[in-house]
Amino acid sequence: MADFAGAKAAIKAYLAANWSAFGVAWPNEPRPSLLDGDGKPVACWVYGEIAGTRGQIRGVGVPGDHVVIDDGLIQLTAFVPADTGTDFADVQATALGEVFRVKQFYDAEPGTCVRTWTPSVGTVTASADSGMWVGITVTIPFEFWH
Repeated sequence: MADFAGAKAAIKAYLAANWSAFGVAWPNEPRPSLLDGDGKPVACWVYGEIAGTRGQIRGVGVPGDHVVIDDGLIQLTAFVPADTGTDFADVQATALGEVFRVKQFYDAEPGTCVRTWTPSVGTVTASADSGMWVGITVTIPFEFWH
């Protein structure tokens, strides 16, 4: 049976299948190497988070047989080395958003899917790792229908 944990796993798998430019780290999982072969910071890396924001019942029917929609946000932050400007991070955040722009996947069973909507590129985020990195976050709203 499809559930929210499965929807989150599907979002991560969808990104992995459609994004290979730079490594992606997720909470409490190993992150990609932040140094290249010469020991210098990589050009970019991405940190991803997926959060549910609310749930709702859509339509009428027999109790326990309703369509439920769980809303959420996918937040992907493209980090670039500090003191290198934000243009490259903006480009990567925009490209990450385009991966998810108005898509449907995780059709695990009839009536179940994840639908993503229009991405929004944000402003500069706080530096990570003691000021070595600066990031730009793209936020993609999604709905998990089940």
